[in-house]
Amino acid sequence: METSPVIVEQQEETEGSVRVPLRSLRPKMQVEGLVTAVTPAGAFVDIGSEIPGFIHISQLAPQPILRVSDVLKPGDRVIAWVKQVNRKKGLLSLTLIRPASYGWGQLRPGREFTGRVTRVEPDGLFVDIDAPVEGFVPASQIRKEGRVDPTGLFHPGDEVRVWVVSASRRERRLRLTMIPPPSVRWEDLKVGELIRGKVTRVEKFGAFVDIGAERDALIHISEFGVRNLKDPAEVLQEGQEIEARIILVDPEKKQIRLSLRGLLPVKEVEPGVPVRKTVPSRPAPPPEPVEGEEELTVMAYALKRALEEARARGRPVPPLESMSTN
Repeated sequence: METSPVIVEQQEETEGSVRVPLRSLRPKMQVEGLVTAVTPAGAFVDIGSEIPGFIHISQLAPQPILRVSDVLKPGDRVIAWVKQVNRKKGLLSLTLIRPASYGWGQLRPGREFTGRVTRVEPDGLFVDIDAPVEGFVPASQIRKEGRVDPTGLFHPGDEVRVWVVSASRRERRLRLTMIPPPSVRWEDLKVGELIRGKVTRVEKFGAFVDIGAERDALIHISEFGVRNLKDPAEVLQEGQEIEARIILVDPEKKQIRLSLRGLLPVKEVEPGVPVRKTVPSRPAPPPEPVEGEEELTVMAYALKRALEEARARGRPVPPLESMSTN
């Protein structure tokens, strides 16, 4: 956008200028004319039409102007653009601010533009896409991975690719994003269907996969279909393209879960050296007693006691061997 009026040259007004019919003039049409008079409210410009055009002080530059005479003076030849034509009232309004290439009606959500950074703030970027107003890219809309501080990443004049998020003519506000719009919509995701994607990040608890949706999908380690798996990196690597099954879609929480159960080839799901579980050894149980062994021992002990008592009393006692049980 032009930040100052374009003055071609200063010259005396000439007679016999080629006349431009009002009916041939259209908004945003570029014209060239001669400043004929300057007032506190604006300036009159002869563009060769039936009536002179008028440039209001608010249309001299994008930034506020205190005095018209600070910008224009009689005899200046300027390049201007038609702002409004009213043939019935005989009015011709001009502007020195170059009209935007894209009007409000062309700023549809999802449309891609190439623009230039005009200002960098901690909260985001201001980008000129040649629209009626500059667009704003919040810090959270610079990278898909999350919020970043743009102050060290961008500088005024940098060319960037952006997409329209919303545009309000009434509020004169244009919101942009640098994150490409998803090729897969939430309503396109169906639980149970297979979908292809690329692994973007591998963590200890699982892997994230770009499937073209608004958010990366998560494959939890429990959905790899590998027994005793300790590290998902043994199965998947960043940048690997895979096919997985959709098991959860939650648009409100912006969550997508996938599963690899039964989908990966055997050579990919083997985690390397199998993990063997170490089971602590238990003490061996005592040997089962031989049937009748404990009973015979008690009987022999009782018999021995009885014989000893009989001997102590002087009673005749037969030999122990003769009383053994067969």
